[in-house]
Amino acid sequence: MQNITTLCLCFLLSCSLLSPAQQTTTQCNGSSSHYQQADQPAPSRSPKPPLMGLSTWNAYRAHINDSIIRAQADAMVAKGLVEAGYKYLNIDDGFFAGRDAAGRMLINSTKFPYGMKALADYLHSKGLKAGMYGDAGPNTCASIWENPPETGGRGAGFYNHEQQDMNLYFKEWGYDYLKVDYCGASQQALKLDEETHYTRIKNAIDATGVDDYVYNVCRWTFPGTWVTRLADSWRISPDINATYGRMVEILDMNTFLAPYMSPGHYNDMDMLEIGNGTTMTYEENKAQMSLWCVLSSPLVLGTDLNRITQQTLDIIKNHEVIAVNQDMTEQGRLISDFRHPLQVWSKKLNGKQSGERAVVLFNRTSAAATITLNFADIDLAPAVNIRDLWAHRDLGEFTGSYTATVPSHGVVMLRISGQNIPPSVYEAEYAYLHNYNHLVNCVVIPNQARAGYHAAASGKAAVSYIGGNKDNYLEFNDIYCKEEGIYPLTISYFCENTRTAILKVNEETVPTAPFHSGNASTVAIQSVYVHLKAGNNRIRIENPAGYAPDIDKISIGKKDGPLPGTPHLEAGNGQLPEGLR
Repeated sequence: MQNITTLCLCFLLSCSLLSPAQQTTTQCNGSSSHYQQADQPAPSRSPKPPLMGLSTWNAYRAHINDSIIRAQADAMVAKGLVEAGYKYLNIDDGFFAGRDAAGRMLINSTKFPYGMKALADYLHSKGLKAGMYGDAGPNTCASIWENPPETGGRGAGFYNHEQQDMNLYFKEWGYDYLKVDYCGASQQALKLDEETHYTRIKNAIDATGVDDYVYNVCRWTFPGTWVTRLADSWRISPDINATYGRMVEILDMNTFLAPYMSPGHYNDMDMLEIGNGTTMTYEENKAQMSLWCVLSSPLVLGTDLNRITQQTLDIIKNHEVIAVNQDMTEQGRLISDFRHPLQVWSKKLNGKQSGERAVVLFNRTSAAATITLNFADIDLAPAVNIRDLWAHRDLGEFTGSYTATVPSHGVVMLRISGQNIPPSVYEAEYAYLHNYNHLVNCVVIPNQARAGYHAAASGKAAVSYIGGNKDNYLEFNDIYCKEEGIYPLTISYFCENTRTAILKVNEETVPTAPFHSGNASTVAIQSVYVHLKAGNNRIRIENPAGYAPDIDKISIGKKDGPLPGTPHLEAGNGQLPEGLR
């Protein structure tokens, strides 16, 4: 590596930590979570695209039986949903009858007279995958929260029966999917450790020898980065309901979680409420489908297929929109300013260096509005071709930008093809935060790195509370360069008091000067030369001994280019300019 020396330019602009009021706290009586984690999900089974299927809970809650499940399976086939990709039928809470003296899980024989294996066999005969439910604690959710309680779920949780139950579900009954709730764990005085107990269940599944399965962690919030290497998907929110307000609440909870998605591992925004009653309009239903697809959430229908309308079927079977969801390249990101009601979301398709994008223009206001997409904002050259995915129509060629009128609470969804331009700016809110949302006894650990609103930041968002221990770092992954060489790197930051940070580029430490912007209204910068390799690079900001500055973004200049704010200095052949060595 070259001998890299720091040149710092601190403009007296702004500094401020995001307020403690912006912290998200989840209260319950539950678990403690460790945070000695791997940086990326561990290689394991072949990655699957986001799950598509149907769950019984939203339509039936605990009032399920064998006849209902079989009828829903028949409807999935008859209505073309299996052909459209909806392959899983997931049986949720409501089939338990406690345990026998040997600890074997019992099934309600009145509701399910033929047993659960016969039901799985029936689903498989229809070309479906069969899904099951359980709880990490001693009791299931319906045994606690249903009115009246579903008493059969008492004692039916997996706690202290993990291997016994996984052998039953996967080897004896032959199921393909497992959702694991946390009601029983959080309601007990056991103080179960989330990571420990979800890992115990995962290990028990693997010990059965089955490898073609999907494991869903249902913890009602993003449970911490440990989950990204453990589960196929994980809930990031409380339960959804059939209202526009809850839909956008969940959308907001997933806004900055893209760094934690990878192929085969997805942020689960809960079930689709499309078709459930009349509380959501046609435009709002299209919006949910579009947003769930561009953010790579599992697509799980939560409606009674016996009452589904053709209009609902047209929405959930849109093959062009589904194709966006099933593309495993990345989770879509917010391109427009955070908290602005006219939103632009973009997802790369067919590889991170491709020139294809899915874009959703989302109007959160109460009246129709125009939304403009600038192609440079999604890292494309000026000339593109656009297709409307709801109109199923090619719109033609456009240069520079595209403007559409978007209905209230509605969307325009586009597929755009052009020339990819590797980005030069990387927003901190989309960096990987190693300790993000880790929990102790079901409460988010305070003062860990998080993204949030900042009025002075680029995109109106920044990351605060970086540092304080070795695991609480920020990391920009996939910093792409076509050529190896020396590049100017500029860090845009906020900090009212003088702070320090360790900058690592591909594990090599790059010296930096102290950070101090002096006030709380604007941003300051510090620029350094860094050595980047061809392909993807990793840039980390950390401070094990104290807090680092709040980070707005980083910018990568041209190879051998000058540092911002300095006279032009040549760095020929990858060598630093004279005087900077």
